Amino acid sequence: MKVLLAALLIIPFVAMAQEQLPDTIEAGWKGKPVCEVLFEDEKIRTGTCIYPPGVGQDRHSHGPYFTYIISGGTLKVTSERGTVESTSSVGDSGQSNGVKWHELENVGDTTLKYLFIEQKYKK
Repeated sequence: MKVLLAALLIIPFVAMAQEQLPDTIEAGWKGKPVCEVLFEDEKIRTGTCIYPPGVGQDRHSHGPYFTYIISGGTLKVTSERGTVESTSSVGDSGQSNGVKWHELENVGDTTLKYLFIEQKYKK
């Protein structure tokens, strides 16, 4: 597992913030969507997120999830723990117990794309 997955996925789950942050799908980049739902039911949501160079995802939160890297790249991840920059490769994967909040930006020169499967939670 690469450092990117650690930054994205191994952030300890803490009770959701008092403020209402958007979820993975609601949080776009400067008002434009970056994630698409492929399947959703009452328990899970599956989709893809695509970050061309210079694009990211505004601050958001989500419950437990799994990700699989379809197209690798370099991502800057900012959370309550600080900012980490890391690179992922095709086929990397990982899981998280959830994220209180984080925001992302593709600081590399390739388009990063990943598949996610997340459990739904109540805000």
